[in-house]
Amino acid sequence: MGSMPRAIAHLNIIGFRAAVAALVDGDLRNRPYVIAGGSGGRAVALDVSPEAMKEGITPGIAMAAAHRIVRDLTVVTPDPAAYLKVNAVLEKIITRYAPLWQNDGAGNIYLDISGTRRLFGPPADCVCHIRNEINAETGIEAAAAMASNKLVCKVASRAIRPEGLIEVRQGDEAAFIAHQDIVLLPGLGPSLLRTIRVTGFREAGELAALTDGEAASLFGKKGILLRNAARGIDNTAVTMGTGARAIERKADFAEDVIDETIIRGALAALVENGGLEMRREKLGALIIRFAAIYSDGTAAGGIEKRKRLFVLDSEILAAAGRVYKKTVTRRIRVRSICLSLEGLLPLGYEPDLFEIENDVRNHQLQEAIDRIQGRYGAGAVMRGVVLAASSMGAGKRLLTAVT
Repeated sequence: MGSMPRAIAHLNIIGFRAAVAALVDGDLRNRPYVIAGGSGGRAVALDVSPEAMKEGITPGIAMAAAHRIVRDLTVVTPDPAAYLKVNAVLEKIITRYAPLWQNDGAGNIYLDISGTRRLFGPPADCVCHIRNEINAETGIEAAAAMASNKLVCKVASRAIRPEGLIEVRQGDEAAFIAHQDIVLLPGLGPSLLRTIRVTGFREAGELAALTDGEAASLFGKKGILLRNAARGIDNTAVTMGTGARAIERKADFAEDVIDETIIRGALAALVENGGLEMRREKLGALIIRFAAIYSDGTAAGGIEKRKRLFVLDSEILAAAGRVYKKTVTRRIRVRSICLSLEGLLPLGYEPDLFEIENDVRNHQLQEAIDRIQGRYGAGAVMRGVVLAASSMGAGKRLLTAVT
């Protein structure tokens, strides 16, 4: 007996942040507005309303340019708490239909509905029910696609957006992808797109026709993966993921310690390690959680929340330090500490999220540190407090990842 065919669906809510803003403030409906952290300087638009899009304003545009296009343009600040509330509604709906789903928190949801035919009918019927329920409960319209894998679903939903329903039947993946614009393929960065433009390729089918040698010669290490994507090949699974996920780091001391320099040095090391992973995944945190285990086995800890995402190591460390100061009050040795970055949400356009802090210098410094860490490994750059703790003998190689 053959294996059950995969049935994957992708819900793509274009302009998710802008759509949520209109739910929060009904006066925004039918008006040109953008989601941004500021109005000038280096600020850019995170998201735009359909009316702003029609005027020629697109996500990523500099706000100065956006205001030249629409002089009375409304600027709405990001509202992560509202995004979480809407995502909770979306997840409540899709959980009724899909045993496995993956939500990036910014309007992209993958569902594995393989094996649900007897309950909800063919994949197209199932997804149609989901779209209708989302619209009924939130007023949001989503583009939806069904196919045998995530990549083809993503390309299909991009092809029909901002809304609609499309199904690519099993066996038709390569033929469907072949005539799509290359820019619809997911994961293409600016550098790779520049290389593709030099080749003169426009349709995915032109990439799909390349041999292994040709693909590697033109595009380097990623060439064969790119060529396979153009053929509609993708074996990645839908993995349960949502904004509830956390990034945790733990430091176990070689000996129980009471010296605050060592404890704060270890905390800084946790922040640098966890913050690097968070930004690599283009996420920010709404919640910073800190906990300490004393030598007698008792625990102390707390959290700090805010409506704006924590992104920079400096702000994460400051928040964790405040929690530490409030909660670790006993004059007794500490055995281990733990840092958790929670309420994770996608950054969107990174420059604008840093711009919310209005601290371009810190943004540039953080990017430089992350580049060094990415090239030479975590720990290639350390804060002075980490080095000071290490020199005291108890802070060496403290980090233990908790997943």
